Amino acid sequence: MIGFVKLVRPLNTIEDKGIREDCLKTFEELEDFFELKLETLPKIFFVSNREEINKLKGRKTESWVVGWADSENVYILDKDNFEEESDHKYSDESYVALIKHELIHLFFSKLSKGRNKPFWLNEGVSIYVSGQLKFKRKSEKFEEFLSFGERVGKGIYRESGFVVELLVSKFGKEKLLELIRRLPEIKSEEGFKNLFKEIYGFELSYEEVNGL
Repeated sequence: MIGFVKLVRPLNTIEDKGIREDCLKTFEELEDFFELKLETLPKIFFVSNREEINKLKGRKTESWVVGWADSENVYILDKDNFEEESDHKYSDESYVALIKHELIHLFFSKLSKGRNKPFWLNEGVSIYVSGQLKFKRKSEKFEEFLSFGERVGKGIYRESGFVVELLVSKFGKEKLLELIRRLPEIKSEEGFKNLFKEIYGFELSYEEVNGL
């Protein structure tokens, strides 16, 4: 115990058997999806409350912030205080999906060699691969995800996962993995758009994406 943070080393020592087994299964699934392996199982920090989240983040956080990842670790609001300390409803299924979401950020970062922008793509991949789309309502058309290239906010979660789902369903997983692998080549927003067009064959715009 470190303060109010329960440190788990690593996934295979999570006390809750059901969550532990789901997470280990998830980790294998992510290795298959991203076609790579992490050198070690990541550590998960279960954070007790909002105050401790704020301390770890170094700022006052919004109530929707319930998890995040750095280069090696995952931080998740503890399930015992999940509803009390956030604006989210708790279920075992959505909680495991949240852990999976944050684990995916580690795989994304490994595949992209630490290049985590555009943020809509990063979050979109985590939402799609984690299965969190089942808990979301799809908008009639895409009209805001591109504004989250260099910034984050609650709105990033509304469309980005559905965009990634669309790209995978229309063009397959390999193009998505290629896009992520080649992110280190990108020096600007325009550079990303050029790379996207090279891989997918069309301009990255609301009009084009909505027309798929």
